[in-house]
Amino acid sequence: MNIELKEVHVGQAIKHRIEELGLTKSEFGRLIGVPQQHINRLLERETMETKKLCKVSQALDFNFFALFCTFPTSVNAYLAAVALGGNATYSVGDASLLAQIEASKYKTEGLQENSTLLRDQIAILKDQVEGLKKQLADKDELIALYKERR
Repeated sequence: MNIELKEVHVGQAIKHRIEELGLTKSEFGRLIGVPQQHINRLLERETMETKKLCKVSQALDFNFFALFCTFPTSVNAYLAAVALGGNATYSVGDASLLAQIEASKYKTEGLQENSTLLRDQIAILKDQVEGLKKQLADKDELIALYKERR
């Protein structure tokens, strides 16, 4: 069996799903029975207890466990057959594809979010460079004035 395990920041994945559903942190906290003041800490965590992740998965109607690994098609077919009670006629491949699509969707959205953050940081850095150029020009003028007065 060839299972590819992936690094997943569980808190970021949960945060993304909360945003996708348009929930507030308070609403999410009520769904999982956690006070709102603890939600930020939960979203910052890279890992989470399995029992708690099951509860979050149910509350947000999303299988976060699928993000951790990609199973070979034969394993997905087996899991689909088991999920369907042993009758996996034509929908065996659908379960595999759905899991892969969800994982790819999560990864793509994360990359898009990183791209947006990087663009914002570049814009801030450009503004800072412009500010530094103006300060340097002002200093050059002050030096020139000082030299004239001497």
